[in-house]
Amino acid sequence: MPFHLPEGYVLGLAVWLVMGVASLFALLKLRRFRSGPRGRWVDRVTKAGLSLWFFLASLTVVELYFAVIYDQSDSFNMTKVSKHWYARHVREDFQGFRDERTFSRRAAPGRRRLCFIGDSFTFGHGIKDIADRFSNRVGRRLEAVQPGKFEVANISTPGVHVQLVENLVRTIVERDHQIDILVYTICLNDIEAYEPQIVAMQKRLDQSSPKFFLWRESYFLNMLYFRILQAQLPDVRNYYSLLADSYSGPPWNGMQHRLDQLLNLCKARNIDLRIAIFPFLNNLGPDYPFDEAHARISEYCRERGVSCLDLKPVLLSHVAEGLTVNRFDAHPNERAHALVAEALEKQLLADIFDMSPAAAH
Repeated sequence: MPFHLPEGYVLGLAVWLVMGVASLFALLKLRRFRSGPRGRWVDRVTKAGLSLWFFLASLTVVELYFAVIYDQSDSFNMTKVSKHWYARHVREDFQGFRDERTFSRRAAPGRRRLCFIGDSFTFGHGIKDIADRFSNRVGRRLEAVQPGKFEVANISTPGVHVQLVENLVRTIVERDHQIDILVYTICLNDIEAYEPQIVAMQKRLDQSSPKFFLWRESYFLNMLYFRILQAQLPDVRNYYSLLADSYSGPPWNGMQHRLDQLLNLCKARNIDLRIAIFPFLNNLGPDYPFDEAHARISEYCRERGVSCLDLKPVLLSHVAEGLTVNRFDAHPNERAHALVAEALEKQLLADIFDMSPAAAH
């Protein structure tokens, strides 16, 4: 459908526009009878009708702007505007990966494959052009300094957590797809599979969906509904802040176990696993509540000999620049992705950017 609009919406809008034109002609025709015996009554009706018509016409123009032109994502992809953004800017291959090339079984002859995996932070939710993602930036830089030696792939999926990441990697390698280096970019809500509070939060969010058809089916009114909701619901406004305590209790034990399974799988398949820790950018500042979470993951990596990069120090010094997509979307924006790419090149992946001939093999 045009502009990626749902078929039912386009049909309903067409009917609404036809009705609008017809009602305008009817009101203009009714004005001709103002001089008759019922002239005063007709005049009042037409004036009220035209006032209402112009109000609804203005609202329709605003609706068309938000349906066709306005383009903005939100953290949970709840609004129709955000879903429209996704339909307009996200292109996935048949495996569900958003990348420049299809994730084939093998890299080109003579190339090693570097894969980035994670959730919507790595996928690039809110990033219109995938060339601006940190994985694509790393790929371009790596090709510039190590031409013909590496192929970089982004195999991330929005909404995945540590369980699903391990399952996906297992499925990929069991299908004999090549992975030589795997960078798992951990978002701090990857622990959610082991946190019962998240299930309750998801239920609350589901229950908050609008029931009235205008709030549900329109773009402008639907966005207003969720913006007001976002200001009222802590679940939306705080974006997973309730998980801060999860890293000091049983959920962390569950996440460690699953990370162990991922690490063992990579060792068995001769995959070099590396981990980057992404902070929650909406919380980043002097009172950041997830310091313990970063410390726990970093300690886990040290104990098991896994190369790890904590991105919090990298991004903290730039937080005043504005690192989220927008005020309603807590995902990293293009500037944040650029900073992450630079840190990955200089720290977590420094060895492959500056390889000796022997290390290339």
